[in-house]
Amino acid sequence: MRPFGVSETHGMLALAGVSNRRSSDGLGWRSLYMSSQTERPFRGSFTARDPLVVFHRDEIVGYMDLSRSRQVYAPAGSVRLVAPDAPFDAELCQTADTIHLYIRQAIWNDVAMEVTDKDPSKVPFEGRLIEAEPMLTALCMAGLGAMLSGDAEPLFTDHLARCIASHIMAVHLGIKPHWRTTPTGRILSPEVVRAIDFIEAHADRSIGLAEIAAAACRSQSHLARIFSAETGLPPHRYLIGVRIRRARHLLAKTRKPIAEIALDCGFTHQEHLTRIFQKHFETTPAAYRRSVQGG
Repeated sequence: MRPFGVSETHGMLALAGVSNRRSSDGLGWRSLYMSSQTERPFRGSFTARDPLVVFHRDEIVGYMDLSRSRQVYAPAGSVRLVAPDAPFDAELCQTADTIHLYIRQAIWNDVAMEVTDKDPSKVPFEGRLIEAEPMLTALCMAGLGAMLSGDAEPLFTDHLARCIASHIMAVHLGIKPHWRTTPTGRILSPEVVRAIDFIEAHADRSIGLAEIAAAACRSQSHLARIFSAETGLPPHRYLIGVRIRRARHLLAKTRKPIAEIALDCGFTHQEHLTRIFQKHFETTPAAYRRSVQGG
């Protein structure tokens, strides 16, 4: 992921009259962009691709549209969430100190997938004013301290961005984490969930550890290790289990030819299915079908 630079922001730092600028430019941060500044009265329409969190160190009086029909007051210590990829029309009517914190949209999406186990487009970053938010402010101050010191590792801000995103989702969007668990109740890590989802989506064809690891965004050795630790099975044995369960279901519920079932479930041929089926259930596919369907 490339460093997050000022050119990707709304451009407010370039406005005439903005002073006391400090920013994370040049620090190599990938997941966050921060700036601290004094803003003087301005009026304009802005857009950016990534979510913005504005911390008001002073009270704000202004308008949220250029027609001046929506006057706003934001007390000192309040926070405004500004949605990405949408016009941000604003008019500031007096001088105020602010902190801007941008979160990469890719980080927001990744956290959304982890906590909801669904399409991140269904977890939008929604614009709103929050009058008091001690936890979010504390997370911002951690970022500000890292920016001012200039020696924080990008890994620190990567984790900080994820903390901020998950906090906003939980507290301000009401999204409760949905964790996938094993039959014994163990919580599965996001990378193992991604690997399982890929296996189940592609079990009908030949797939190897390299593809599974790529889908999980981990190296082959790392994924193999954590997959076995969390599920109790290496990825290839989990894949065989998925195929066998599907074959058994089709044998019990349909009259499809066994050779066709074998191919549909990812086995190379009927004999391959028969060999694996016997190993797991000590009977043949044909015998199993007769036992459950009769005849």
